[in-house]
Amino acid sequence: MKSIYVKLVLSFIITILLSVVITVVVTTVLSKQKLEMRLGQDMVKMGEDFIDLYGAEDSDKAARFLSNSSFIHFSFIIIDDQHEEKVLGQPGPPIPITPKEVDQVLDGKRYSNLNEEKGDRPQPNVVGLPFKENGRSYALFIQSHPQRQFSVIQDVQNIQLITILLVGIVLFAYVSMIIIKPIKRLSTAMKVVGQGEYNVQVEHAANDEIGLLTKNFNQMTKELNKIETMRQEFIASVSHEIQSPLTSIRGFSAALKDDIVSEDKKIQYLNIIEKESTRLSQLSSNLLKLASLDSEHQTLMLQQYRLDEQIRHVVMALEPQWTKKNIEIDLDLSNVQIEADKDLLEQVWLNLVTNAIKYTPENGFVKISIHQKNEEIDVKIKDNGIGIAEEDQKYIFESFYKVDKSRTLKGSGLGLAITKKIVRLHEGAVRVESKKEQGSIFTVTLPIQKNRAKKDSSV
Repeated sequence: MKSIYVKLVLSFIITILLSVVITVVVTTVLSKQKLEMRLGQDMVKMGEDFIDLYGAEDSDKAARFLSNSSFIHFSFIIIDDQHEEKVLGQPGPPIPITPKEVDQVLDGKRYSNLNEEKGDRPQPNVVGLPFKENGRSYALFIQSHPQRQFSVIQDVQNIQLITILLVGIVLFAYVSMIIIKPIKRLSTAMKVVGQGEYNVQVEHAANDEIGLLTKNFNQMTKELNKIETMRQEFIASVSHEIQSPLTSIRGFSAALKDDIVSEDKKIQYLNIIEKESTRLSQLSSNLLKLASLDSEHQTLMLQQYRLDEQIRHVVMALEPQWTKKNIEIDLDLSNVQIEADKDLLEQVWLNLVTNAIKYTPENGFVKISIHQKNEEIDVKIKDNGIGIAEEDQKYIFESFYKVDKSRTLKGSGLGLAITKKIVRLHEGAVRVESKKEQGSIFTVTLPIQKNRAKKDSSV
């Protein structure tokens, strides 16, 4: 399996090679066309200048200078009206012209094969200029061989392109190493996370895509570490909640085997065993309920019913608890119809009202009210109990979280977690307002009909 580094370098090399081939073809064609066009103009100008010199004492030297001063080979041939040739300057191969073309120039017409098709094989460029000297007609033919110039240009281009390719590969390989380095760090960190170690952070200061990926990875590991911590705390809490009643049951069961225990003590021990068994049963039921609510297959059994009547029923069911503490219950419940899962919502009101009674001191009060606004319902449960510290409020809906760290008040810490999940299943929200020693207000917001809940509602 090729690494991403190798793939990047190979992709770069293939791209550069294709670019080089295309560049060579295009530049060769264009440069050749431009060179031939410019060459024709220069050859004509060179011929005109040479004609002005012809007949002078140093005309042969001028021709040799003109041919040798350029790396393009030139041949200068003068043909008189008797078709006698005279080669001046740099000699070259025979000029590919016909007697008819010679006569055409001797008659005063210029000749050029620059615009003619030369076929696949390279052909020299030829320009013919007429002139007269001492009353006689002459034809000056200038022949050039630009193939040498093309060869030199191509050699220079090839050297440049090869240099660009080599330098590009080296630089790209170096840049790729820099790019790949944080990805390798991420890969190594992912392996560590895969082994169950979530307390991992990767440093990458750049604000590029890899930087964003690194930032998201670090955020993911933080969340995973938090979840792992919660999982461990969950296991510890479950173990404690199960172990505590089991210890009581085991201890009092052993005591009952002793014949010395009085009848009154036996009844007391049996009551404790029954109470702890009920506590275990409730814990098991809550755990199953929590698992069921977490399931993706959880469905709601929706029905229309009177919400105010349901809350009154819950309050009446809890009468022994609030009358025992002489708590005043204030109900402000208007007649409200709601479409919801009746059994699940009853669990919500049981949890919230039970908590309000549990954390409210004797002779305190609990107020429950319902307010309808548009297509939503707010249910408020207010008490004047011990309240919840601000630092605890963001955790109270998590499983097994207990505000009472001393555990003087019995409870599994699952009630509010179950409440939140049920409310969310109904597309609602639950929030708390509380101050230490000043009581709490829990507000549950629900749509009257789940399928008509406003998508933009927020709590």
